[in-house]
Amino acid sequence: MIRLINAEFLKLRTTRTFYAFLAACALLVLLPTILICALADITSDPIEPLLFFIGQLIQTFSLLIGILAATTEFRHGTITPSLLVVPNRIRLMTSKLLAATLTGLAIGLFSTVLIVVIVAVLGSARDFPTDELGRGGLILGGTLVCGLYAALGVGVGALVRNQVGAIVGALVYVFVIEPLATGLLSLSAALDDILPKYSLGAVANWLVGVSPDDDVLLGRFPAGLLLALYAAIFVAAGMFMLRKRDITA
Repeated sequence: MIRLINAEFLKLRTTRTFYAFLAACALLVLLPTILICALADITSDPIEPLLFFIGQLIQTFSLLIGILAATTEFRHGTITPSLLVVPNRIRLMTSKLLAATLTGLAIGLFSTVLIVVIVAVLGSARDFPTDELGRGGLILGGTLVCGLYAALGVGVGALVRNQVGAIVGALVYVFVIEPLATGLLSLSAALDDILPKYSLGAVANWLVGVSPDDDVLLGRFPAGLLLALYAAIFVAAGMFMLRKRDITA
């Protein structure tokens, strides 16, 4: 299994799309963090809105990394040779899952530490209130969220198999469907706290420890369990469909 995981890391590293995602992720972490901390006229607690905005970007990139890990071989037609080497489809996809999850954890750790360091340095220089930042919880939560998002991406990729379709579908859900559904449900008093508390993006923000709405607070531990459950459901569904479908390319 170790050799399979190393092979999956190599497959990720040899695609230009992977490096394009990493470069875009680094750029989207650095620029908003520096600009907001350096230029914003914030007199009280600028940290949570900042992390809420940037955290969503990092999580989305981790989700896309997971999708890439699962779908790249289907896109380029190399899945058949891989299955000739590793006939067990579940074992092959498990190696992709572990490689993507570890990559997501690394992205989350690096990005969150970078954000915390920039905010701490610039916040101290501009006298922003950073004492209640909760750095340890933010770093741990941000790391776990990215790892779980990457695992979820593998499940989505295994389920859909079409790389473009999986990526477009994931982006549409994250940036269109979930916000739109949250807004529509907010019109009903009986349903207005369902998505702000239990949606994919909401539980991710609760695990990190930031959210735009403290009235529907969900603790870090239950949020982590719920996000892990979401990832497990998609991974299980993807594995099931992978076993049932014919692979011809």
